[in-house]
Amino acid sequence: MKVHEMLTKLGFKSLSPIQEKIIENFDKTNNIVGLAPTGTGKTHAYLLPLLERINRASEYTQAVILLPTNELVLQVDKMLSETDDTIIYKSYYGSIDMEKEANKLKKSQPSLVITTPAKLIDMVITRNALSLKEIKYFILDEADMMFDEDFMSLIDPVLATFNVEKFLLMSATLTKSMEPFIKKYFGSYTLFDTTKDTVLNITFPLIQTNGNRLVTLARVLDVINPYLGIIFVSKNEDINQVFNYVLDRGFKAVAFSSEIGVKQRKKILEDIHDLKYQYVVSSDLLSRGIDFKASHIIHFDLPYKLEFFKHRSGRTGRMGDEGMVITLVDELDQRKIDKLRGQGVPFEQAQLTKDEIKIIQKKERKYDKQIANAIKKVPKPKKVAPNYKKKHEKEVRQAIQKVKKARYRNASFRKSRSA
Repeated sequence: MKVHEMLTKLGFKSLSPIQEKIIENFDKTNNIVGLAPTGTGKTHAYLLPLLERINRASEYTQAVILLPTNELVLQVDKMLSETDDTIIYKSYYGSIDMEKEANKLKKSQPSLVITTPAKLIDMVITRNALSLKEIKYFILDEADMMFDEDFMSLIDPVLATFNVEKFLLMSATLTKSMEPFIKKYFGSYTLFDTTKDTVLNITFPLIQTNGNRLVTLARVLDVINPYLGIIFVSKNEDINQVFNYVLDRGFKAVAFSSEIGVKQRKKILEDIHDLKYQYVVSSDLLSRGIDFKASHIIHFDLPYKLEFFKHRSGRTGRMGDEGMVITLVDELDQRKIDKLRGQGVPFEQAQLTKDEIKIIQKKERKYDKQIANAIKKVPKPKKVAPNYKKKHEKEVRQAIQKVKKARYRNASFRKSRSA
């Protein structure tokens, strides 16, 4: 099946910038690094041209798609099955019987494998069941959520004995932890960075908690009405407290974390997609690339690793939809907020009214030509003497004060003449 046929089958009317770049250049360049904001269709960007090029007649595994979590393996599996039913593929994730799957591989090898690093190592190295001797494509999706200190040491034995023709790495950001892997395996590569080409329709209100996050959360829930809202909580031990609090207020909600078994998490994901819940109270596990059309994201607290903030927030405003990312903060969060602002997060101060989350409009300071001229006239020190900065700042303040006093005198004089 050709790419354009798959696009028609999926009902795609237009492509995102990253999809255009990867599909158009899939064969024009060797190794590819694709960067795009969360929620812009990175998976379909590589999946469609990959499916077009897989040889269905081959008895060997030609491609591996590597993902950081079991949930993402299940998601890509679903995307593939909806796109093309002519390819033989296998997905390996947490709860399946790996011994049974290894025995199946002795009889036949799938054309394509979707899995996590741990399961790939199990099948290739530990069980020696999956053969990659004819592999052509090795794809790392949601890569910035996968690379940690152990990743290189784990994946090296898998790739060391196989000659991969083409590497693709898809990510929301390019981190330092990726650099050793890219340097070792990619050699020369083409970078397609569409982060600046993608306009997200998301607002980022900041709401002060005044010390009690649960009370503030309750007030937020009273004024929003999402078709799906995800409440992210940093500590697993706090999830049930927040979840029960949301339930007690009469909302349909579910809790989601790594402490729940894989099969149960799979069922919860299906129910979330079917909109059986209005709120999901989750750990950062749900931030890793899961494709939900959530209308609201609530950061109950900020993540320990700030890179998770963008992944959490990326669960809304996907593929051009509107979204709202609400962040509950107190004075201890200021450094993290400043750092995220420096990374381009457009936070807006907001307050809770009886009916809405209201953005606090900043008053624009008008350019004061008279004061600006007074400042220019203050001579700058020619020599660097002790306390020269403080002395200069004092003279500037005096010049400004002089202008203001003159205005006050003139206003008083005019008022007395008109009385």
